Amino acid sequence: MGSRTGCRTREGALAVARSIRDNAPWVALRGVEGFEGLVQGPIEDREKAVDGFMDFLVSIARDCARETLFAPGPVILTAGGSAFYDIVAKKLAEADVGETLLLIRSGCYLTQDSASYRNFFARLQSRSPVAAKLSGGLQQALEVWTYVQSRPEPGRLILTAGRRDLGSDADMPLPLYWARPGGDGAVKPVGEGHKVVELNDQHAHVTVPTDSPLQVGDMVALGISHPCTTFDKWQLIYLVDGAYNVTGAIRTFF
Repeated sequence: MGSRTGCRTREGALAVARSIRDNAPWVALRGVEGFEGLVQGPIEDREKAVDGFMDFLVSIARDCARETLFAPGPVILTAGGSAFYDIVAKKLAEADVGETLLLIRSGCYLTQDSASYRNFFARLQSRSPVAAKLSGGLQQALEVWTYVQSRPEPGRLILTAGRRDLGSDADMPLPLYWARPGGDGAVKPVGEGHKVVELNDQHAHVTVPTDSPLQVGDMVALGISHPCTTFDKWQLIYLVDGAYNVTGAIRTFF
């Protein structure tokens, strides 16, 4: 209750499935779909809730198969955002409804982030021996570079990026690296104590140690949490190598 659209009971789901069967050939039931990514609460509670939700989803698929409600061809079973796809894949693989096509929809396989999904992946590695063996794991793959515009107080600076440039629906962006144009060009890690605390439309407020080396004109790389709400703000995203040489570009379409 209180969440998004879809069938909330097995009885409701079967009523929809039977109606689809009864209206053949104009419509055909090809599978069962759900999305577990909006389950909220502490991580341990979320894992249990996702486990239960997937049991619910699979039970619907089994009921549909038992009543021969699926159209001919592989049964499409799909769920799985970027946080619990190991649980989803395991549960869908155990559905036992005949020939199946299993799909998980994990956007962060492409753009692992610097905060929320980084933490989710660490949790996934603790659940999955297979994931724990992955060499190096996943690395964040999206940065927004900005400039230090002002350092109005010893413990605060202002960056030239804000809500128009990056998403902050999950967490505030994280200062990762910095470089000084005209200097040696070296990209250095931002030290401890640098934290984005507020975003305006075009500015980020950052608390910093009083001895922070950052000054007006320096460039700062911000790591993103939940990349989905940053992609839509850029029609063109540059690809770079390890030395930040531009090697290509990606068009986005929203």
